[in-house]
Amino acid sequence: MNAPLFVAAAIFACFIIVFMYYRFIRKPKRLQKIYEQILAGDTRNSIRDLKAIIIKGGGSVDSHYLLAECYRREHNYQMAVVEYRYCVNTGKKPALSTEKDILQGLVECYLALGKEDDALQELFALTKLEPKNAEYLYRIAKIFYDRGNLEQAVTYFDRTVKADPFHALSLSYLGMIMFHVNQVKESLVYLIRAIKVDPRNFRAFYYLGRVYMEGKDFIKALTYFDSAQLSPEFRIRVFIQKGICYREMEETNSAIDEFKKAISAARGKDMNLLFTAKYALGNLYEENGKLAEAIEQWEDIHRLKPSYKDVPEKLDKYQTLRADDNVKDFLVCSAPMFESICANITEHLGYTVLDIKHIGTSIATIVASPKAGIVRNPKQQRVYIKIYRDAVQLGEDAMKTLVEEAKVQRCGSAVCISPVKFRSDATEFTVARQIRLIEEEELAKILAEVKESHPQESWE
Repeated sequence: MNAPLFVAAAIFACFIIVFMYYRFIRKPKRLQKIYEQILAGDTRNSIRDLKAIIIKGGGSVDSHYLLAECYRREHNYQMAVVEYRYCVNTGKKPALSTEKDILQGLVECYLALGKEDDALQELFALTKLEPKNAEYLYRIAKIFYDRGNLEQAVTYFDRTVKADPFHALSLSYLGMIMFHVNQVKESLVYLIRAIKVDPRNFRAFYYLGRVYMEGKDFIKALTYFDSAQLSPEFRIRVFIQKGICYREMEETNSAIDEFKKAISAARGKDMNLLFTAKYALGNLYEENGKLAEAIEQWEDIHRLKPSYKDVPEKLDKYQTLRADDNVKDFLVCSAPMFESICANITEHLGYTVLDIKHIGTSIATIVASPKAGIVRNPKQQRVYIKIYRDAVQLGEDAMKTLVEEAKVQRCGSAVCISPVKFRSDATEFTVARQIRLIEEEELAKILAEVKESHPQESWE
């Protein structure tokens, strides 16, 4: 027997045993312990240990994978990408992970870094491994949707639903997209399926509300909006849409309440929705003649975004009211003060008040007579004065009503006062009739003179 050969063979065998022990038993066990350490949240010590292993022996694919996991959990996405890419580029099969794990890690990091193109490439690679994985397909669809590529988004949302018919998020997005492209029937099908699968899918509830609102079924729309309102994501939008519903239903006070809720909720969170709510509230006030309140909303918008929609034109249109404090006070003062101002205006015009009545809080009707002279014909001398403080443009119909009311009060002439300009048909109607129209600048001048002649009165 050749002793040297036997010794050499024995040494070689020992080397192989030791190598196999370190390669396949001890090192994987050590990496397994580090992996458990990572799962327990101890990434700092894990990074130190992994770096030591890699420096000492180059490190296996598993070492680099675990290091990538540590970096990702510490939000150091750039370094995580480097380690994940090393794992991909080596082409070696890991023991503690899979190719899918590595690609998923890359997707998370690329999305966190805002590198959507790179994330898409990894997602496409994942769909090759699992073509019917609904989560991968949904994430691809969502990236396309966020980038405004609706055609591709619809394709992948549809593939997601085919892979998983109960994928509520994809159903709700498909319903939303169909709504925006006016495919109402298809939208309803997707949205109803979505809430059946997930009764807390607030996106679906919100867009069901939008669908029924567009169809003028406001009661049903409000029901769905109430459900969507539970979501912080949709709450502000819901307030605005509910306000629009109530406005269309002519429930003005409820509409105002909803728009105010939207404004309160949007402050400091979403400026675009804040502007939308303020603009809608301003327009609602304008429609109802509450011009001082409308101007307040438009001025708030103008301070923050001067070019927003037609706000500059609206403010320019009502410049006289904005610039005159007396007119502002006239518009918003208390009911008793409004009556007092109306009486003072009547006196300023040269009449004595015989009777004054109110229609709501914004219209006063006065029967008056001239201050001086002998009244030979009481019917001809009595004057009917109607004072509006809602900034609604009055037309021919309002003048016809004025004439009829004057006749009932046995008045031979009439005066109509408004804080805004009368419509042209109203002006034409008064030609050759005993009707005097007082508007905008003339009213501002009268109010200034009344205020000056009654300095002791506070218009509040």
